[in-house]
Formats: sequence, C-alpha cells, structure tokens
Amino acid sequence: MDVVMDFPTSALLPKKETGAAAFVNKYPEYDGRGTVIAIFDSGVDPGAGGLQVTSDGKPKLIGRYDCSGAGDVDTSTVQQSVDGELQGITGRKLKVPPAWKNPTGNYYLGIKNAFDIYPKKAQERLIKERKEKLWDPEHKTALADATRNLNAINKEQEANKSSTIPREEKLKKDEAEARIEILNNFEKKYNDVGAVYDCIVFHDGEMWRACLDTSEKGDLASCQVLGEYSKTRDFVSLSASDQVNYSINVHDEGKLLEIVSVCSTHGTHVASIAAANFPDAPEKNGVAPGAQLVSLCIGDIRLESMETGTALVRSMIHVMNSAIENGYKIDIINMSYGERTHFSGSGRCGELMSEVIDKYGVVWVTAAGNHGPALCTINTPPDISVSSIIGVGAYVSPDMMEAEYSLRQKQPGMPFTWSSRGPTIDGEKGVTVCAPGAAITSVSCFTLRGSQLLNGTSMSSPHAAGCVALLLSGMKARGLPYSPFSVKRALENTALFVESMDVFAQGYGLLQVEKAFENLVNHHDCPDRDVRFHISCGPGHNKGIHIRNGVQDVPKEYTVSVEPFFADADNVEPERKIDFQMSLVLACSASWVQHPSHFEMMNISRAISIRVDPRGLPPGVHNTCVRAYDVNKPEKGPVFKVEVTVVQPHVLDSLKPELVCNAVYFDPNTIRRHFILVPDPVSWAVIKLRGLERENFGRFVVHCIQLRPKHSCKAIEFHKMVNVSAQSETVVCFQVKGGVVLEVVIAKYWANLGHMNLNYSVELHGCRPDTPAVTMLHADGIHEIELYSGLQSEEVSPFIQIKSSVSVLRPTEAKVLALDKRDVIPPSRQIYQLLLTYTFHLSKSFDVTPNSSLLSHLLYESEFESQLWMLFDCNKQLLASRV
Repeated sequence: MDVVMDFPTSALLPKKETGAAAFVNKYPEYDGRGTVIAIFDSGVDPGAGGLQVTSDGKPKLIGRYDCSGAGDVDTSTVQQSVDGELQGITGRKLKVPPAWKNPTGNYYLGIKNAFDIYPKKAQERLIKERKEKLWDPEHKTALADATRNLNAINKEQEANKSSTIPREEKLKKDEAEARIEILNNFEKKYNDVGAVYDCIVFHDGEMWRACLDTSEKGDLASCQVLGEYSKTRDFVSLSASDQVNYSINVHDEGKLLEIVSVCSTHGTHVASIAAANFPDAPEKNGVAPGAQLVSLCIGDIRLESMETGTALVRSMIHVMNSAIENGYKIDIINMSYGERTHFSGSGRCGELMSEVIDKYGVVWVTAAGNHGPALCTINTPPDISVSSIIGVGAYVSPDMMEAEYSLRQKQPGMPFTWSSRGPTIDGEKGVTVCAPGAAITSVSCFTLRGSQLLNGTSMSSPHAAGCVALLLSGMKARGLPYSPFSVKRALENTALFVESMDVFAQGYGLLQVEKAFENLVNHHDCPDRDVRFHISCGPGHNKGIHIRNGVQDVPKEYTVSVEPFFADADNVEPERKIDFQMSLVLACSASWVQHPSHFEMMNISRAISIRVDPRGLPPGVHNTCVRAYDVNKPEKGPVFKVEVTVVQPHVLDSLKPELVCNAVYFDPNTIRRHFILVPDPVSWAVIKLRGLERENFGRFVVHCIQLRPKHSCKAIEFHKMVNVSAQSETVVCFQVKGGVVLEVVIAKYWANLGHMNLNYSVELHGCRPDTPAVTMLHADGIHEIELYSGLQSEEVSPFIQIKSSVSVLRPTEAKVLALDKRDVIPPSRQIYQLLLTYTFHLSKSFDVTPNSSLLSHLLYESEFESQLWMLFDCNKQLLASRV
C-alpha cells in the first residue's frame, strides 16, 4: 500500500481560506508591519513559541498589563535596609544582595499569595505535586507507623487475653486509635493555600524594579529582579517546574506593584493566530507575522478568567493613552470575549467601546459567540448600541477537517454548528463576516505543551484581526487614509457569500483579504470614508427591523432614521462637515419590503419609511436588507444597510398542539428550524426523535429559544446534545412560556459523518401554577398554590423544595473613593469607587449568593463601569468573588 507522506501543515493554522497567505506572498512587505494589535483576553505568554520577534526583527510583544487588578500588590510599606536586611511583610528576614542599585535606599514592600497569579490548571497541577512531595511522604509514613503501633498493641493484648488489661494499656490503645483517626482526618481536610511571597519594589536610578521572594527563605540573591516589561521585556517563571511566566509594572511611585501573569492559555492561542512569527518555520506563522502585540488581560483569575468591567475600562483607557504614554498607537483590538446581555441599547462599556472606535480610530474585532445554532445568540460585543464592531463567525474548511480534526472524509466548507447566529435581538446583522474558527498553534508554557487545538469564534476573531492588520499594513505603506468605518464596509462588501451556508452564521460571507484591500485602495478618497451611518428603526430605536412577535398578518411601517457620524468628530474641519453630501439609490431584493428609491444624505439625521408586508410569507424565518449605493461609485458596494428579519410562526391545532416531521434528511451540519407560536396555557414542550435506518447513528443538537423583551437569549433556552438511533426514541422535555414564539432547532453535528433520515415531533403541554414563582414570607404558615391544566388532561406529581432563603441587608459602612491613575478616562474623567460593607452571621453551613438588583447579572449593559462583590470570613480571609 502506498502511503502519502505529505502532511497539510498549512491547514493547522489556516490562512488559505481568506486569501491571507496569497496576499502575503503577493505583498511580502504588507504582512502586518507597522501595525499594533491589542489582545483583550486572558493574557499573552511572552515565552510561547512565535511571540518573540516580528518578521522584520522588532519585539513581538511590546506591552503586558493585567487590567483586572488580580495581580495588584499593595507595596506602600517603605523600609530602609538595616545591615543589609529587610523585615518582610510575612515576617521573614530578607537579605538584600549587594549588587542591587538603590540610590534612595527606599524599599517598597508587599505580600502576595502565589495562587493569586497561577492559572487554574497550573494551580491544580502544583497542588498535586506539592502534596506528593511535601505532604504524602511524611503523612503516609506517620500513618503507617501509627497503624503498625496499633497492630502491635492489639497483638500484645490478644496474647494476654486471660489476664485483665491494665488501665495504662487501654489508654495506650485509645491513643493509638485516636492518632490514626486524626491522621485520616488530616488527609480528608488537607488544603494547600499555596506559597506566600514577599514582594520588594525599588528604583535603581533609571527605572522601577521588583523582586518576588520565590525562595520563601528571604534569599533574594537566588530570586530574579525584573524591570517593567514595557521598558526591558523582562519576564521569568515562578519556578522551573510550573513554567508560569510573569512580568511586572509599577504604579503610584512604587506604592503599587502589578504582577502580570495569565489566567488561562486562551489569550496566548489567540495572539498566535493573529500574529505569531516563526523565522525558522514560516508555515507555522500567524496571519500577520509582522504585526506587534500588546497584551491587555481582561480575564480575572479570581473569577475563573471571566472578564470584569474594571478590566475592560482599564484596557480601553490604555488604548486611549497609548500614543502619548507609550509612543505607539494601537490600530486594532481583538477581543475573543463576550457575554449574552439583556439589552444592547445602553451600557457604559458599550459607550466607551464606541468612543475608542469613533474618536481614536481603532478597528475593533470580536468573536460573535459560541451559542448557536439558534438565531439571536450574538454576544456583546459585537452587539452594542452602535454597529461599529466587526463580529466574526466560525468557519471550518475541508482542509481544516482533514489536518486539525482527522475526519475520515472531507465535507464542504461550513460554519461550525455552535457558532452564534444573527440577527441581534434588535435587528442588526450581528455577524459581519466569518473566518476559520480553529487552529493548532502556540499555547502558554504552563500547559507544558508547545501547541494545542482550540476552536470557537474566539479563534475566528484573531484570524480576522490578523487580516485587518494586513490591510492596514498595506494602506500605511502606500500612505493611503482609512478609518474603522471604511475597513468594516470593505470587509462586508467584498466577503465571499456562500449560498450553501447558513446566512445567519456567515454574515456577509467568508472574509477575503485581497478584495478588501483593493476596495480600500480604490475608494480611499470617497466622501464617506470617515463616516459611520447610525441606523435607528422604529420607536425602540433598534439597529434593524426584527419582527418576531406572533403571527404576522398585517403590513407594518417603520420610520428609519439615518444619521452620519464623523470619525474623531471634534477635530474634523467644519468645511468637511458642510461639504458632506451624497446621493444614494436604495435597493432591496425582497418583494415584501417597500422603500423609497432615492435618498439624499448630508450632515444631519434623515428619515425614510420602510413598509414590511409579511402576508403570504410561509412559516419560517425570512431575511433581507435595504441597501444604499452611492450613485457616483456603486462599484464600492453599499454605503449602509437596513437589515429586515421576519419570523412567521406555525400555528398549531389548539386541541392537540403538535408539530410532526417525518423522514427528514440530515447531512452533517444540516439545520432544521421551526418557529411555533406557543398557546397561552402551555408550560412545557416535549421533543421526540427517532432514526429510520437501523445501521445509522447520529449526534444531534436540540436548541430551543424564546425571546423576551429586556432579557438575554438564554433567559428561556434549552440546549442539549443527544444521540439518535432507530433502536430507541430520544425524548427531551423543557419549560416554555405561553404566548411567545418558540424557535426549535434540530441540527446534525458538523463532525458527525454520514447522512440520516429522522422522524421527530414537538408536543406542547400545559400545567401552570397561578403564580410563576412562589415566595413565602416568614409569617406564612400555609401557602396555597393552584394548578391549571392547559389544553388537555395532565398527570402531575407535586414536589416542593425550598431553594433559597432571602435576607435583606443594609450596608454597615459606605465610602466613596477616587481611584488611581489607571482609572482616569482621557482627558480627565475620574472614575470613583463606592465601597459598601455588609455584615451577616450564619449559624450553619449554607451556599451564599449576594445579589444586588441594580448590579447583579449586568456587565456590558450596566450604567456603571464595573461592579464586584467579595466575600470574607470573620478572619478577613477571601472566600469568593463575583461580578
């Protein structure tokens, strides 16, 4: 048998699908050189492969910052050394090496728990290793000795059965048994809180430096001294075995030390996709090997790498200040983070994101989310109050299937099943473009791996960010102007739309670098280059038209306002605003949408009327858009678009509400959507699935969503992966809400090869209490609940469980504090902190969940920059933190 020895290495970090590889081959100098990408993520490891230098020999990672505050150390305690020694905060004597230069003689001291800077996986490995090395040998030896001692006592007493056992011998046996019991209890209650490091900060006359006493003995000569990373590129591992690399920054004249680690390997993988450079193995390069990177960690290690408002705002402040404070402008932000929010029309974080784009000219690229395949599952960002952010869906190509996933056979290119789908709840596209959503590339050193396969829109986003770096590199090299708005429009108008792929997953199509570059070059002098067009539809001021509330049997008219916003509007010459005027032609391919044919645009908000007539549309989802073309340059593509999405639901038989589908054909990634208007009395649904061929077996995703105003798409959601065969029926049950349209999605998982025919049904049932939630007050002795049957008789088995006891607290102390310089939004908007202290006592062990109605469950939509609660015990030990 002939074996083909060629391996498709280029598909491990795919670049062919978007034309990135061909673009760099055609324009070697436009490989990202001259651009800086900020990675808003979990931190980037400077020791990972490919993150040392750019293709033109410059430092790759030029800044590392922990914006979450998890790495902060209070070093406000100042000491002078006495006889070459310092008294550490831990109480250890710290020996100052004679080689240290410190003209002032002032040392700023602090303390840090090592586990506060260890990623979770590294921490788990370290705890296991420390237990095996430091605890088990002594404990097991002591337990074995105690067991042998007890056996000897028992043997001695058995030999003297005839005589009375003296009291001393009984006490001796009791003590031996107690010793074994105590040793066993020690093993059960073993808890490693980790090492504690003394932290020393000093100024050597040129820059701030810091040292962590990783020896835990005060032997500072054996520990590494680091300068600030942005000046020295210094980093080091906490220990040779853990390979957790850290660097430092110093704030407030030495009184605050910032230890920068990583809270997961996610950010390193993302950075490698965007811009890794391997001089000796160029086939492993990222998309833009010439680009430089700045790591801004928004994941909080205390919250298992979840982002916080504090970290997001500090990261954006750094982007705003970078040109002045660091001497380089950040051109692109990649943010492979996000959450599903309750609403996107307002929120402090969204406002600042818009400001970063509009005022500072930064192209913001973000992951669309991994919550598909149902519609309206887009993350925030990109779903904020304006349509400025590039949202990227995840695509898998045939070459990726072969090289990364080792599938037995290739399939046509497709979106991943789990990639989030548009539109946004308020009608915007949601997904701008799609890009390869998986790669095998570098990860953080603490994993003890050189590379790893990770997938998700988290991986497609840095691919798109790398492509944008290629575009900007070329535009800068040619001296041509651009803006974040012209870049986004170029990507939209040149993307490759694939008819066979889900329109809601691919957005405007698969990103195409060279066509986007040609579009930017050819139309760099258009009057709308630096203009963003804000779309506001209807009384809700939505970003598009989204009709989903019940049966659509009457035409609807929407007033759509279009308002131009200039990039960095405060510094635009008045003449440009006065001269701005465009003649536009409006077009739409759908016969059920009526609109004006012409529209004259100038520097003012103008309104048009769009009529949507859904009568005659079959059940299902229908999507189109009204496109506006510049009459002088129609070839550049639409100037703006108004998205229109209409959902026409099935109306089921009121006596037996059931949707039955027989012999439905499924290939890998086939998706069947059904929209059902749930009758008011219904409270739960049952889905039954069964295969028709005995030899076939399939993995399917069942995803069901109902949308409610001012609630995220996960408020009423059911998502489950199920196995389906002909041998037995697969049944899933879940709650639904009456009177709301239910989307039911049955999807064959993309990597599940082979076809399958399926019978499935959706049954609706009803049995509802008179109140949706039961709350009993302290004085209530008996609480009555009435149940109402829905459409037919139902059997019920009542079961009641007390889920939570609510205690209302008021703060015992309140303080308003001005935060430090890291929390000042340019030019001088100071962020203040409201610190509230609550005290309570628990007589027994309970799960405690602090809840503030105005703050909890809100992040991007919150009117405040950030919120964080921290729970301490009576010894002031931190127990938990959450946002």
